[in-house]
Amino acid sequence: MAPACPEGMQIRNRFIDAPGRQIGLRIYRPENHVPGAAAVFFHGGGFVSGSIFTHDVYGISIAQAAGVQVFSVNYRLAPENPYPAAFEDAYFAVQWLAENGAIFDVDPGRIVVGGDSAGGNLAAACAIKARDASGPPIQLQYLIFPCLDTDFETPCYLGNVHDPFLGRTQMMGFWKDYLAGDLSLADPYARPTISRNLSGLAPALVITAEHDPLRDEGNRYAEALAAAGTPTELRCVPGSIHGFIRAIEQSAVVREEVTYLGRAIRSAVSQGD
Repeated sequence: MAPACPEGMQIRNRFIDAPGRQIGLRIYRPENHVPGAAAVFFHGGGFVSGSIFTHDVYGISIAQAAGVQVFSVNYRLAPENPYPAAFEDAYFAVQWLAENGAIFDVDPGRIVVGGDSAGGNLAAACAIKARDASGPPIQLQYLIFPCLDTDFETPCYLGNVHDPFLGRTQMMGFWKDYLAGDLSLADPYARPTISRNLSGLAPALVITAEHDPLRDEGNRYAEALAAAGTPTELRCVPGSIHGFIRAIEQSAVVREEVTYLGRAIRSAVSQGD
């Protein structure tokens, strides 16, 4: 069942067929959306939890702010389905939408990809894969407090050892489940920060939180993208914590960031209009 949603928006669920499995989608379609535009969204949850059902606030907020259709992907979760299952589902969904999007009024040249936390990892990996495989021409990768590497010795990790919301030990457990215990896996689709080539990727908007254990890796990834020549904007939100988008109804700061994200997405998919 689709949840209650704001006036002027339609929410519906469907499945797409992948080899040996089906992948669930939740589609957020605002009235008067940008024709042909689509934002793919990958939910967070440390690769082990979360779903299209737990992250409605993201789908609704992005669809409202950007005025585009949002396609939230229900990828497989670890530890039952360790890497590369989630990544394979994520990239398959992007390819599927590019090839079949006409049924939703989606132009393959007007797709952006993004996600929060673990979903930010998947979006970054999809952007690298799309370049490597000459895949869909992604117009923007929007990475919201992404987890990108297994370096747990950063200042932010060491300063948040006992963080009650997202701590170092918790993240180590998530990564161990996702990578089946191999925290040193040398695969840039699993750990985007180890990629030796970050050039030629879709432009990036990286949003990090000041008091987040993942802040340093997100900031460093944005710096590495920019250094490689990939157009990149970094927004480190003062006073914020991991997952702050969920406070959109309570915080003017969050509303400002979501509005900014919406404008960036709309600009990326409206080029040439």
